[in-house]
Amino acid sequence: MKVYGIDMVLIALPSATGREMTAILKHCQEAGVAYKTVPSFAEILETGSLASGIRDVNVEDLLGRNPVYLDESGIRGKIENKVVAVTGAAGSIGSELCRQIARFQPAAIVAYDCAETALFYIDREMSESFPGLKFRPEIGDIRNLQRLNEVFAKYRPSILYHAAAYKHVPMMEAHVFEAVENNVIGTWNVAIAAAENGIADFVMISSDKAVRPTSVMGVTKRVAELLIHALQNGRTKYVSVRFGNVLGSNGSVIPLFKQQIAARKPVTVTHPDMRRYFMTIPEAAQLVIQASTMGNGGEIFVLDMGQPVRILDLANNLILLSGLRPGEDVKIVFTGIRPGEKLYEELAHLDEEMQPTFHQKIKNFATHSLPAHGALERIEKLRSLCTERKLSDIVLELKDLVIDYNPSAHLLRQMMSLPSEQLAKDRAVIVGS
Repeated sequence: MKVYGIDMVLIALPSATGREMTAILKHCQEAGVAYKTVPSFAEILETGSLASGIRDVNVEDLLGRNPVYLDESGIRGKIENKVVAVTGAAGSIGSELCRQIARFQPAAIVAYDCAETALFYIDREMSESFPGLKFRPEIGDIRNLQRLNEVFAKYRPSILYHAAAYKHVPMMEAHVFEAVENNVIGTWNVAIAAAENGIADFVMISSDKAVRPTSVMGVTKRVAELLIHALQNGRTKYVSVRFGNVLGSNGSVIPLFKQQIAARKPVTVTHPDMRRYFMTIPEAAQLVIQASTMGNGGEIFVLDMGQPVRILDLANNLILLSGLRPGEDVKIVFTGIRPGEKLYEELAHLDEEMQPTFHQKIKNFATHSLPAHGALERIEKLRSLCTERKLSDIVLELKDLVIDYNPSAHLLRQMMSLPSEQLAKDRAVIVGS
């Protein structure tokens, strides 16, 4: 590069793998040459300009994710001229769902969230980006069944995307009752309100952490899966869509790493072998919408997450993208696995049978569910345990609902403050099961 006096390298390899892109970046950095990436042919056709599409390389490019191709006619047939509701509409996934849904000309989008400020901003964004769209922000908590019924009765949505949830794994280890009240009882409320108000399609956003869970967040999402699948009534179609981490979402590692790098502080990685499945927020939202056009109810759709990414590699790549040298300009320190975390995530339980769908990036996993007649009893028991604040009892109930749930050591230590005779009894049951 020095021989030819090259100042800038344009990387015109839209199909390059993450490994190939990382190698190119390292070569450019070693040569002291700036670099940018050239958009794919499809992006050029969409924007109508090659020059405007030339941009900095970002972390998504280093994952080597292929673009998502949607059955747009099928999605349009599902959404066009329909009222669509989104819970958790001001969050990372919920807000992107609103943006993607708006492309298909719904009659209206009902955005339900308890976060007032975030809801205010997504309302402003949608009014600017889609001025002809009827976007209806509604403040409310999914734990409030009366409020849910008010909103659904007012707008009569046909489709509901349920994205509202507590998702931060270590935080939920310390807030078990709140996780159950929101992720389980809240989901039950939304599902019941959907049935009572004639909503045809209910789509719940689930997580790979629901598979053989080791965290409160994961087990509550698994219980939510089981409960809504017990509600199939021939009218409302209940499905779940399960996927892993999304890049840049609220509370994810990417914003944290970027802050640390910008401040020239050490980048904190929990463990050198920690791996996670990643996809972009738009990709996840698009595939969720695509999955909502599939199935007859009771399915768990699992998105193709590609290969798991080592968090250490992600940290190194972000340092590279900042024009710095990993380990020299910015150090990486290991802080230890946090409460509820495991080194590797999985996408399906051992007893779930994978079935293909017409979309190559979406698989259908057949799974068992709770008996319909027992679901309400389970919810009432969980509700009672939350009211009574009985930690050991609620952990045992979650363990009974999800046999392969393995409570974290951090959670078991919380139970150490219980009376000794009750603690000994509960620990014996948890360990023995």
